[in-house]
Amino acid sequence: MFSEKRESQAGMAKFTNVCQLENREWKLATSFSFVHQAYENRKNKTPNAADDLLTTIEDYGNFLVSGMNSDAWTKKLFAEMTTDQVASTKGKHFDLGFEIYDLGNGEFALSHGGSDYGVQTIFFIFPKSKKGLLIFTNSDTGVSLYENLLKHYLGENGQKGIDIETK
Repeated sequence: MFSEKRESQAGMAKFTNVCQLENREWKLATSFSFVHQAYENRKNKTPNAADDLLTTIEDYGNFLVSGMNSDAWTKKLFAEMTTDQVASTKGKHFDLGFEIYDLGNGEFALSHGGSDYGVQTIFFIFPKSKKGLLIFTNSDTGVSLYENLLKHYLGENGQKGIDIETK
C-alpha cells in the first residue's frame, strides 16, 4: 500500500492519495460525480488511442518536460506540432495533438485536456519559457478549479488563456 498526505504550499487544498496493490495491479484512485458519489473503477480492455490514457502525474509531467526540452520529438516534428492546423471557434488553433493559444509577444501555450466519469485533466505548457501546469482531478467538478489554478500559478499568461477560453 502507498499513502501520501500533503498540504499545498498556498494552503489551498489538503488531500490524501491511497493506492493499494490488489492481485498484482494497483487499484486506481476513486473518482467522484457532481453530487460527490463515488464511481465504480472501470478498466477499459479495448485499445483506443483517443481515450482512457492511464498514467501518473509524474509520468505525464516528465513526458511534457521532455517535449518542452526537445527530447521527445525532432525539431522538424515539433515545428509541425506547433503550427496552426485547424482554427477553432474560440480563436485558438488545433495542431497535432495540442491546442495552440497565441498569448501575444511571440509567446504561445500548448494545451490538451480530457475527461471521463469522475475525471477532469488539462495541461498548459509554454515551450519558450519552459514553464507549465498539469492538473489532474478525480471529480466531475474538477474543471471548476482550473481558472483559479491558472491565475495563481501562471499569472498573466494564465489569465490570457482564460480570456481566450471565455471569448
